Amino acid sequence: MKRLFQLIGFIILSSHVFGQDSTTVTSEHATKFLFNGYIKDLQTLRTDKDFSDWDATNMVHNRLNLKWLISDNLTATAELRTRLFSGDDVKQVPAFAQSLRNVNELINMQRYWKLSSSMVLHSNFERLNMDYQNKNLNVRIGRQRINWGITTTWNPNDIFNAYNFLDFDYEERAGIDGARASYIINNSSNIEIAYANTGRKQGNIAAFKYSVNRGNYDIQFIGGIFKNHLSLGTGWAGYVGDAGFKGEIQYFAANQHSKGLLNILLESDYMFNNGWYISLGTLFNSNGLSKPVNDWTNINLNLSPENLMPTKWNLILSTIKEINPLMSANISLLYAPGNKMAIIYPSIQYSLATNLDLSIVWQSYFSELNNNYEAVNHQGILRMKLNF
Repeated sequence: MKRLFQLIGFIILSSHVFGQDSTTVTSEHATKFLFNGYIKDLQTLRTDKDFSDWDATNMVHNRLNLKWLISDNLTATAELRTRLFSGDDVKQVPAFAQSLRNVNELINMQRYWKLSSSMVLHSNFERLNMDYQNKNLNVRIGRQRINWGITTTWNPNDIFNAYNFLDFDYEERAGIDGARASYIINNSSNIEIAYANTGRKQGNIAAFKYSVNRGNYDIQFIGGIFKNHLSLGTGWAGYVGDAGFKGEIQYFAANQHSKGLLNILLESDYMFNNGWYISLGTLFNSNGLSKPVNDWTNINLNLSPENLMPTKWNLILSTIKEINPLMSANISLLYAPGNKMAIIYPSIQYSLATNLDLSIVWQSYFSELNNNYEAVNHQGILRMKLNF
């Protein structure tokens, strides 16, 4: 326990000291250090379909972001994520601490401390890279995020780092160990190549992306090798009238270990004059479930580029409304018609002070199981976030 208090004290002290002045300049070489971060507290309550059995887990989540502007062309970045978990998840989930590691990272820069049977502290350097930038060329080497997605909820084109939209607390998203280079060809086109080494057999990713603007549409074409699969894709973003129209398509060729896979996403959004924002999307996963299941554990919500959703057809409707300058509310409704799975996902955000925000999130899951349509489970999250 003494070690726990020392670690927490170090995080709080670091946040306080560096947060006082996020930019430090040395006059001799005009070198700049930029620092920011946050600390959050999440209280999660999870219950069964009948609201009869409750589990509680708390997480204190800290992130420290440091940039070193070495010169006009060269930047070094380091970002450390630390989380303290306590409660029922730690006690009940087998190998909970080990499951926290991002398996797509080649180099193990994470450390966990099992402080008790119900408390685990976990730290990981999620970004650690060097970035070179000149007029047309940008090269980044090291741990980083490579984001090729265009759409909002799911990103078939994001073959390096698939995002789990249910994990609302992970704004930065996971990274990879690798390299990326992009070159601006002209005002309307550029090309990017990237490589990720996961450290797993047949698990590496190497791909290129060509982007161009045509007819007020941003269009991209992707090709490469994804974990021993040939993968090809395209994506676009533009407007039909006043409504946004986006889409992504990604194909993974079959190999000796798995059959081929096709993901297609179409999405449209619109902003009304009264401040309401609405988005409608549909995702097709050729390998997804198309029929109801008897056991909820057969539905795999550990999302990845090859499993953006476990169901074949997926519809999502999302709406956001700013109630006043300090408060906004949104709700997402997801339905998989073949599997008959549904997720209701409302949330409220409120600004308590300049750098202090409060969020209330609810997630309810429903499915047809053994010919009965019923709730599966529910969870509510209360989050406080302090930025510095």
